[in-house]
Amino acid sequence: MDKPDERKRHGRAVPVVGGLAIMAAYILALKLRGIGGNLYEAMLPVGLVLAVGVVDDARPVSARAKLIAQCVAAWLLLRATGFSLGELPVPGVEGGLPLGALDTAVTVFVIVGVVNALNLSDGADGLAGGHVLIALSVFLFVAQAAGRETEVLLIVGLMSCVVGFLVVNARHPMLARAHVFLGDAGALALGVLLCWFAIHLSRGAKPAMPPVLLLYAVALPLLDMATVSVRRVLQGASPMRPDRTHLHHILCLKGLSVELSVPLLWALNALIALCGLMLWRMGASQGVLLLGWIGILVGKMLWMRVWEEVDAPEAADERREA
Repeated sequence: MDKPDERKRHGRAVPVVGGLAIMAAYILALKLRGIGGNLYEAMLPVGLVLAVGVVDDARPVSARAKLIAQCVAAWLLLRATGFSLGELPVPGVEGGLPLGALDTAVTVFVIVGVVNALNLSDGADGLAGGHVLIALSVFLFVAQAAGRETEVLLIVGLMSCVVGFLVVNARHPMLARAHVFLGDAGALALGVLLCWFAIHLSRGAKPAMPPVLLLYAVALPLLDMATVSVRRVLQGASPMRPDRTHLHHILCLKGLSVELSVPLLWALNALIALCGLMLWRMGASQGVLLLGWIGILVGKMLWMRVWEEVDAPEAADERREA
């Protein structure tokens, strides 16, 4: 159960078994339909973060311990898939800049960043689940365009489970407050699964997408995490320090309700993802895509005035930090 405190303002204890329900439903659906593909590659890393998340949901685990577990899970995912980022995309540089011995470390950094970003976005009813749906929609478009039938079925199956969860998590006319939360277990496990889909669709002799498209698929959670981390560092605090300065907190502090702020953030994330897809389909190189994403990040930091301290949103009594 997730109980309210000085950072969690949901007003009552709420079960945090949403992630477990999603994973159980997904596994059962795949078994009944006889669909698997190469998904077994993600079983061990997903199982690891799921276990750590379950423990953390029951009894808080230190940020350092969770970070170590995520790094191990990312390394296991790379070992299982045989994938790593071999070069850093740079506009105008054929093939990009070789990463050499740093390829595994950089890839682990990206995976851990995506997993953490999704987990940190789970701070308002339905927000993280909606971001997962947007990322899966990007991968679904890619898989369909490339004729990857097995991947399409795997993605649609997971999307169906997430939609089922959002029915009892996201606010809508028939639901005033979430009946269940995703929990660290669900956010971490879904983050690893998103990374596996990105890896699976971007590897091989005929990749269906460039790896950098992952940054657009989960753009807003990554952009928000980067902004908050930089702000904390500029204030002399640890980037892992919990607070209530994420974008969803700030919108609620400005007077927007959860019912308004969450769909607004979904729409913004979907817009950025759509821009990434359009640039890619128009033939933009990975270097140009990466440069565009960095440009959005810089713009967000300037707009959010990252060098200034954000007042604690004490009056926002309906929001929670994951």
